[in-house]
Amino acid sequence: MLRALLHARGNFPRPIERRGPAVDPLRQYERYAGFHVLRLSGDPFEMGWQHGALLKDAIGRGPIPAFYRYVSRVVELAAPGPASSLIAKVANEALWHGVGRTIAAHFPEEAREALEGMAQGAGMDREELWRAVTMPETYLFMIGLYVAARRPDQAPRFSVPIFGCTSAVAWGGATTDGRMLHARNLDYQGVGSWDAEPVIAFHRPAQGQRYVAVSSAGVPLAGITAMNEAGLSMVVHQHLASIDFDLGGMPVGVAGDRIMRFAETLNDAEKILHEHVPNGSWTYLVTSEREQAVLCMELTSKRRHAFRPDGQTFGYSNIFLAAPLEGIEAHLYPAQWRHNTGRFHRANALLEAGRGHLTANDMAAILGDIGSTSCRFQDAISSLLTVASVVFDARDGVVWAGEGRAPTSNHAFHAFSLGDERPHGHRGTLTGGAEKDAAQLRGFEAYREAHEAQFDRNDLPMARQHLARASAEAPSQWVFGFVAGLAAMLAKDFPDAENHFARISRLRHPEGARRASLALWHARALDLRGRRREALRAYREACLGEAPVARAAKAGVKAPWAWKAFSIEWSFGDVMAP
Repeated sequence: MLRALLHARGNFPRPIERRGPAVDPLRQYERYAGFHVLRLSGDPFEMGWQHGALLKDAIGRGPIPAFYRYVSRVVELAAPGPASSLIAKVANEALWHGVGRTIAAHFPEEAREALEGMAQGAGMDREELWRAVTMPETYLFMIGLYVAARRPDQAPRFSVPIFGCTSAVAWGGATTDGRMLHARNLDYQGVGSWDAEPVIAFHRPAQGQRYVAVSSAGVPLAGITAMNEAGLSMVVHQHLASIDFDLGGMPVGVAGDRIMRFAETLNDAEKILHEHVPNGSWTYLVTSEREQAVLCMELTSKRRHAFRPDGQTFGYSNIFLAAPLEGIEAHLYPAQWRHNTGRFHRANALLEAGRGHLTANDMAAILGDIGSTSCRFQDAISSLLTVASVVFDARDGVVWAGEGRAPTSNHAFHAFSLGDERPHGHRGTLTGGAEKDAAQLRGFEAYREAHEAQFDRNDLPMARQHLARASAEAPSQWVFGFVAGLAAMLAKDFPDAENHFARISRLRHPEGARRASLALWHARALDLRGRRREALRAYREACLGEAPVARAAKAGVKAPWAWKAFSIEWSFGDVMAP
């Protein structure tokens, strides 16, 4: 992969010299419950143009600018120190010219037309747009380099992305009236941007069938979360820690968009996916109301496996279930690995518990689930990065979408009708996933704001204020206090860090691995305060933790820890490489 980075030179797509159609905001646009509701028609360029023209201002606040900056910010955080900004700038340019442009060159014509149409309709900078839309695959490429360099242990069964998505599907005898219900959380980068400008886009393509996409301002393709008039719903799940990657593959979003336009059956969808070679590793989960069946297609750039789950319920996170794909995933981050498997088992357990009487509201409740233990970060399906939440009812052509900021699954879900191409208010709202404990909700929102302050704006003092509020609202949430201690360590406020670590040590987290991680950082805070004897006791406790923590603890036993910058991984409240 490194050779590919050094030698790849993609051909940056040329502009399309074409004028888009006039738009009629009164007919094509409305604002409802915080959603931008679009009604688009024509060929890909024309629909992209309309998207851009109708959402010109919102696109600047949506995920495109955030995605444009994302890789650079990740590199900057991974290389803390006085030269981090320069390193990030150089690496970002190298990745764009060596990887991003190559990925852009492989966008098929219809996807390129949609993106170019949107850029022209919105008056956007073309290069910023292309850098943003190639970010998901560029990020996968970076993780591939990380895997190759570290050679971490192979995962015995489940994948290890830094973030993940959850799907829950029920049909036939599992639901109250036999209808197919497909619930999905999109957990992805874009907190504060994707969830700030959500979009419900109804499409009437010049070629193909009508469909509705649930996305965000500046995302014109329907290949992430969508439903068509043939009764198919489709979502994608990313597998970040796969060793398979091909710069010559096709970016995410393209195959799903084709499924929505042209597939009427699961066999049609499977054929489209068999013809699709992705850059990285993804799973496409497609449901069919008419066939009362599900297609799960697990894809890498080199391997693929399709199966039709039975049993009338199916829960999925970001784990390869097919045996042929079992050997290509690696352990990268234990806390997330545990959470990923926890979400998989939790979703299936909740589906099984509701079997026979599941409704759309029950499916929303699964998406909003906050876990089986006192820890909000152990196996909760609703997570920090839940930027979009939907429940599809293809029998009635209705999609319910969660409103508000992440986690969107803990708010009301509003109905939109594909048949009418507008909000479907008389179907009511789904409230099953709403957080019942107001203090817990306020605490998690404060934690989210801390993440945005530190990650997006590099404002550590403000992040610490939000963390203090999170702990005050929900003092029983162990991770809030732990991350507050980590933030204090970053700020070199070692007494405050020690206070946070001492307080939460009394809460006793249900996971031994979490307790070991706490012991490690508590020991380091004690070291930095000159309390070596107490630090040694904590280091010895941390030696019982998982490999990364145990290795760091053994080094701490040998010599006191000298402060150095590190990165907080906010999604699950830990440090990836302690």
